[in-house]
Amino acid sequence: MEANIRYIVLSRIFRSLPLGYMSFLVPLYLHRIGIPTFLIGIYFLIATISMSFLLVLSGFLGDAYGKRNILLLLSILFSLNLFIFAFIKIPLIVFLTSVLGVGTASGGGIGGGAGGGPFNPLQTALIADYSRPEERTKLYSINFAAATISAFAGGLISDLITTVYPPSISYSLLFTLGFIISLFSIFFVYLIDKDRGTGKISIPKASFSSISKISIAGGLGSIGLGMVMPLIPLWFKLNFNATESEISYLYSISYGLVGISFLFADRIEKIIGRVKSISTLRGLSSLLLLLIPFSPTFLIASILFLARGVTYTVTIPMRQSLAMDVFSDKERASGTSITGLARRIPYGLGSLISGALFSAGLFALSIFLGGVISLFDPLLYYIFFRNYEKRE
Repeated sequence: MEANIRYIVLSRIFRSLPLGYMSFLVPLYLHRIGIPTFLIGIYFLIATISMSFLLVLSGFLGDAYGKRNILLLLSILFSLNLFIFAFIKIPLIVFLTSVLGVGTASGGGIGGGAGGGPFNPLQTALIADYSRPEERTKLYSINFAAATISAFAGGLISDLITTVYPPSISYSLLFTLGFIISLFSIFFVYLIDKDRGTGKISIPKASFSSISKISIAGGLGSIGLGMVMPLIPLWFKLNFNATESEISYLYSISYGLVGISFLFADRIEKIIGRVKSISTLRGLSSLLLLLIPFSPTFLIASILFLARGVTYTVTIPMRQSLAMDVFSDKERASGTSITGLARRIPYGLGSLISGALFSAGLFALSIFLGGVISLFDPLLYYIFFRNYEKRE
């Protein structure tokens, strides 16, 4: 593995570990220091908006002024975020971390690997810059697997510390540990060779067609996933009377399986082909999603949930390799920013729709419709890029 790619992966490992517990620790901590519940909701709304803004800005700035430089700046902001949580107890200042956009909103969730968010366009483009096309899927797989397993380890560390120490100590320990670990992430980003940007911020033109196609396919798929994934833990609880510990255990298994599955992406791609793998496996993922509402038991629903997660997430490295191949090498970061935003906004729309359906008691219908809509993602990938392998 080329030295620069090792540094990219190592920086993500050290960033992902604290993100493994920040996502659920932060709302609890905000409540503990006296921030009202409705303001906690506003905190995460601001954080999501800030992250979306940075997601686009980071890619455009990276292409213009150097991807390594902007990644270093974002890594410093991430450490600043953790420093405030660890050492500053003033509620107003802690609340203002929401505008940084690099904390809890940076996680990738199941399958995305933690430590993505605004960092993702820069990491993805840098790996493409320092690798050969035929090895990119394997390298992206390693990067995602390392991030997911690191986040999983962070969750285990959090479980241990919160079990041994009272909240007043465990919060301080975990945030301080996260800050120290984040400094290693900065160090490895600093070691990456500086790349030269174009010197100006511009709208991607050479890659416009490919960016549009990937944005449309990913956006429609994200609406479907947004109608399912945020509230499916609640459906497990309401429909099967599953306990919090059972649901937590299910998600822990999912993270483990996803981390392992990434390592098989390159092998599957070589056997089936990149576009066929994306279309087939994501199509299967959507079909499994359609079956979940008809599950008679929590066990069967859990098996379908786990299988859906693996068949979907194993295609993420393939999707990134495809994007890097069809984007101009000078527009990779900005192109990834645009396609990332094109997935995030529809995902939020899907969550809004599912919230309305859940409020009306239509739990199963929300999941089923989400599965149907998510089928557009693999279908459009095949329609748009079915001749990709022939060109290669």
